[in-house]
Amino acid sequence: MSDLLQYILSQQDQFRRARIPSLFSDFTVQRHTNPDGYYANVNIWEEVLCRAARAGLVVGRDGTVQRLSLETGPHLLQKLESSRWGRPLAINAVIDEAIARRQMLSYHAFLASPHSIYSRSWTELPWRFVAWGLEHMGLRQTVSSTDIRQTRELVLIPNLEKVAGRILTHLEKYNSQIDRTFTTAMFSREAAAALEIDGDLADKDLTVLLKYLSRDRQVLVTDGKVVRIIRSTEVVTQISKEDRAIASLKSLIEDIGRHVHALEAQIASSREKSQKAVETKNRPSALAALRSKKSAESVLAQRMDTLFQLEQVLGSIQQASDQVAMIRVMKDSAGVLRGLNAEVGSALDVENALEGLKEEMGSVEDIGSVISEAGQEINVVDENEIDEEFDALLRQKEKAEEEEAVESTKQRLADLQTEDNIETEGAKKPTLSTDENPTIPRATSGSAPKEHSALETTPPEGEKASSPDSSRAGHHGRESDHPILES
Repeated sequence: MSDLLQYILSQQDQFRRARIPSLFSDFTVQRHTNPDGYYANVNIWEEVLCRAARAGLVVGRDGTVQRLSLETGPHLLQKLESSRWGRPLAINAVIDEAIARRQMLSYHAFLASPHSIYSRSWTELPWRFVAWGLEHMGLRQTVSSTDIRQTRELVLIPNLEKVAGRILTHLEKYNSQIDRTFTTAMFSREAAAALEIDGDLADKDLTVLLKYLSRDRQVLVTDGKVVRIIRSTEVVTQISKEDRAIASLKSLIEDIGRHVHALEAQIASSREKSQKAVETKNRPSALAALRSKKSAESVLAQRMDTLFQLEQVLGSIQQASDQVAMIRVMKDSAGVLRGLNAEVGSALDVENALEGLKEEMGSVEDIGSVISEAGQEINVVDENEIDEEFDALLRQKEKAEEEEAVESTKQRLADLQTEDNIETEGAKKPTLSTDENPTIPRATSGSAPKEHSALETTPPEGEKASSPDSSRAGHHGRESDHPILES
């Protein structure tokens, strides 16, 4: 079992054990009888092939790993063949459907087309309807799924879009022109670093990626040897001499840097060999190792000097590039200011405009004053009428308070009258005659009628109203003089 087939069968969310026989069968017969099942199988195969390619499990006939392209035919079918389920008989139908939906495109057609893959011609839509009608009438046949001998080189559009997005995100950290200029080999290494893969991209994948980013995304320009990332504010259509010089200089610095690392490793190795030779008292080996170390150190010093000079040149180019960008911005700013000043006019025009503004503002104030005076004349209020209305409100309030006080006094008098009646009734009940109670001494002839008249006599209404408190006090005094009440 190949690594590709093993990876595909491990996708348990799609290649479930109960569905595997259907996926390896010739399910093209379900195109009209069971379209849902047919398109479900097509989508599963298409998605799993793209995912396997991104994982680096699709290998071309030349042995290179293909992440953005796919070679169909006997080579692919051999990689997909299973000892239990055989070969997927409908794989070519899957490829045809992907091409029809522009999820896969011909490799050569993709590179040769001058138009973006996202552009649509107005003639495509009618032709698609015609093709659909001819197919349903049986007058047009698609490529048979059993045609396993057909070999095609295809570009995987979903993989291309995802890989391009990750690479552009990785390249956002570069701001200057020098940082955004590469040779194709350097760009391949940058792309591999963005995708977190070892080594460089395959040549086919690199060609497809550069074509997509330059034609369809318009984020870089290239001539096949030099690549320059452009910003959205830049208008660059081709590689310039400065770009080529910068790319060559960066490539040379990178090569010398690798040579310096190799020399440093050689010096360390020679030093270690010489130490071991000294420990074993092997004089010839120690001397040879020391000579090799001295030679490498001499070459390293030269390479370091060259590298330092090249880095200085690159730094000067960077400074000049920044100055050019600054001058360009200053020129653009001067042009903008010139246009704005032309719209404003001369200082005399500004003074005239300000004078006119002052006059118009004065007119507005005059009109506002006239309107305010007219409003005051219309809204004249008689202060005497307001005072009279206020006095009437005060009199009304005083009258209401007097009536409330009278009602309160009447209520208090009524309450006091009720209390006196209750006390009088209570005093009458315990009185006993001397005949019935011999223990009580008989009153004198003159005093008994007087007390009886005092208890039964009700004071006049006028006296109660004039002094209710005094009547209550007198009443209590009489109660204390009566011998029966005291007992």
